[in-house]
Formats: sequence, C-alpha cells, structure tokens
Amino acid sequence: MNRHDIRATPWAAAIEDAVEARQVIADAEALLFDWDGCAAIADRPQAAAVALMAARPERFAIVSNNTSHGRGFFSDRLRANGIHAPPERVILAGIETLLRARQLAPERTLLLAAPRMEEAARRMGLDLVTDEPELVVLLRDTRFSYAKLTQAVNAVRRGARLLVGNPDRSHPSAEGRVMPETGSLLAAILAGVGPGAEPFEVVGKPHPTLFLRACEALGVQPEDAVMIGDNPETDVAGAAPLGLRCILVDGPGGLTLEDLAR
Repeated sequence: MNRHDIRATPWAAAIEDAVEARQVIADAEALLFDWDGCAAIADRPQAAAVALMAARPERFAIVSNNTSHGRGFFSDRLRANGIHAPPERVILAGIETLLRARQLAPERTLLLAAPRMEEAARRMGLDLVTDEPELVVLLRDTRFSYAKLTQAVNAVRRGARLLVGNPDRSHPSAEGRVMPETGSLLAAILAGVGPGAEPFEVVGKPHPTLFLRACEALGVQPEDAVMIGDNPETDVAGAAPLGLRCILVDGPGGLTLEDLAR
C-alpha cells in the first residue's frame, strides 16, 4: 500500500456525457458505487441508485470512504429498499483501515473514531490506548476534541506512525450543508505536527485498495467494471490508474444518477 504525502492528487477526465455513460454501464460486467453524496444522501439510498442496483442484483458493490459504520449498516439500508447487498460486497475505508492496522501489528494504538469503530477495532485484537502509541489511526470522529488533537499531534511528533481512513474533507448532508470528514481532522493534526511531518498512509480512495477489493469480491478485472461517483479527487483519481472507467455525477458536466437510470 502506498504511503501518502500532502500534495494534491491529480485526476483524469471522467465520463460526464449521459449517452456515453449509459452505454458504458450497459457494456460493463460490474458496477461500483460511491455511497455518501452519490448512491445515498445522509445514508438514505437514492431512487436512481436503487434502480441501477436492481438491474444488476449480483454485479454491484459499494465502494465507500465511510469510516463511521460497519458493513452491516449499509446492507440493512439497502435491504430496506429491496436490494440485497451482502457484506462482502460492501467495501469500506474504515473497516479496511482497521484491517491494515491489525496487519501492522502495533503493540499500542491510538484510535480516533466513532464508538462502533472502537468496538470493531477491539474485536480485531487492537490494543487501544491514549498514551505512548506506536500507531495513530484516524477515522471520522464526531467526538474529536482539543484533548484528542493534543494526543495525536504529540504521538506523531514522537515518531508514531499515522494511518488515515480517507483524505475527504467533507461530504454533503440532506440539508444541503457539508459534514466535515476525516480529511478535515487530518489537516488539524498535520498543522499541529508542523513542517517536516513524516509521510502518512491513506487506506481509502483514491488509493487502490478499496477498488481492488470490490473487483475481487465481484470476480472481475478493473477494466471490466465502472465506478460511479461524485468526487473527482477520490473516485476518478483512484479509478483511472487501475483502468477502471469512472462516471462522474453531479460534476461540472451536469450528469445525474437519474440520467443514468433512464
């Protein structure tokens, strides 16, 4: 897995023409859907996304930078809309980050995350501490505080490795506002650490892990699938280097999910 620096990731052009996008979907063996701001708003599945999934009931996966929930949450939300999405086809940055943390095998881990993710980390065998950690794991934490910021900054300054769920700064809410994401918390930590911070590792999009996990779960090669997302910095920039075609909705081209479901 790649280490990440603080430079912006360049992104390639995405498909934003409705006719071309519908043809690409028709030709694809599998569809990958971003969740927040794309397939769902405020965790409510969008009707057009449900229609696209229903047309490919065994050939779609969720590929999300969400770091707040486990796989079952998404399966339940889709089941309530008549869509069967088994957990193995729900690929999440939060869960994959915890799996990566376990792979690194630290003796002591400082985890900044939602309570449900703390529970998941403990079930995976991570020893969670607040002082002298070897590893700092940053997910979306709605209880983020000055005290937590102080712990994380000083741990990283002392040499603890920093593992980040995703670089997203925000995601849209149902009220048209934005909800701060993991990347906003990361910016605060990096500001506190100061110049010369060691490179940190990002697990979620745009890095390849989530895309490759989804293709593996569906039994397809990346070039035979298409990613449908709304964020050029994560969905497009991550998909393009793998040969995944990416359809960008709600971007400058004005393409919407409703256009794709017609």
